[in-house]
Amino acid sequence: MLYRNILVFFCLIFVANVAMADDPQRHQQVDGMDIYLGVIPAQITQEHPGMHGGAGGKEHRYHVLVALFDSRSGKRITDASVKAAVFPLGLRRSPEELEPMRGEPLSYGNYFTLHKPERYRIRVEIRRGDDKHLSVVEFVFQRPLD
Repeated sequence: MLYRNILVFFCLIFVANVAMADDPQRHQQVDGMDIYLGVIPAQITQEHPGMHGGAGGKEHRYHVLVALFDSRSGKRITDASVKAAVFPLGLRRSPEELEPMRGEPLSYGNYFTLHKPERYRIRVEIRRGDDKHLSVVEFVFQRPLD
């Protein structure tokens, strides 16, 4: 039952992201891939404490979720290594691994702390399968007020 609830939860997130597909801050294409971004407050995912080790109860935590699709076939990409760095505009941080999400459809995600309600750059690095090529996209996310 828990996995079914998790699956429904992430399907809803995915549907919301697809509905915003025309928004360049939620969808980009690069190297034959469609990349969709979701950013949600960790409080929404706290019902799933095992996910990425849990949100840890820290304030200002957000779950960053990335879904990848092949641009030509439309099929979900499930064999990628995905990293993301989240930082205020004008700064840089080292990327962290995004873990494959349990269940279907497969997405990649992890928790990040966004201390202030300001604009953040989300840099996503993708390596497909055994490919040596690194694909990089950057999104801008405005963290809302508490």
